[in-house]
Amino acid sequence: MSKLQIFGATRSRTMRALWLAEELGLEYDQRQKDESGLDYLAVNPAGKVPSIDDNGLVLWESMAINMYLVKKHGGDLAPRDLAEEAIILQWTFWAMTEVESTALTVLFNRVLRPEEERDTGLAEQGEGTLQKPLGILNDALADRQWLAADRFTVADLNVAAVVSWVKMAKVDLGTFPNLTAWLGRCMERPALVKVLKG
Repeated sequence: MSKLQIFGATRSRTMRALWLAEELGLEYDQRQKDESGLDYLAVNPAGKVPSIDDNGLVLWESMAINMYLVKKHGGDLAPRDLAEEAIILQWTFWAMTEVESTALTVLFNRVLRPEEERDTGLAEQGEGTLQKPLGILNDALADRQWLAADRFTVADLNVAAVVSWVKMAKVDLGTFPNLTAWLGRCMERPALVKVLKG
């Protein structure tokens, strides 16, 4: 059986798959999509990252990858029953549809683009748009430590990976104390610290 291959740079959506692989204790090789001799479009026809090759199973889309890996390898991060799986999927889809695109707009226009190319109006508008979903997340964490169960699961990992972009984008989280505490717990996990240092 060949080692899991994870394609993509750490500071991208690939971080989600790398973080989960570390949490699960998997052996893997991280590969860049432009490695010599690799036609990456044969791995992912969209040319985006991440993708994985798990012993011949080629899969792309970061959240699909994470759900596959956690279901395959199990453990505390995986759902223990159908109800937990439904809640994990709910929060995972929510992060992708309600937060990610707007968070990226703010991040690019506050941090990542050269200053002369930034649109401060778009960044401000995006921060305003994020208030509702961030409030929903904050309220959901009012009486619990984790999103889907009484423990850290792939739901927390998937959502924190997206919400971390909100923090990087310098969105004011001062009115979301439950969210802030939860995000801190997620981002301090040794598996993520290892990925980001690597």
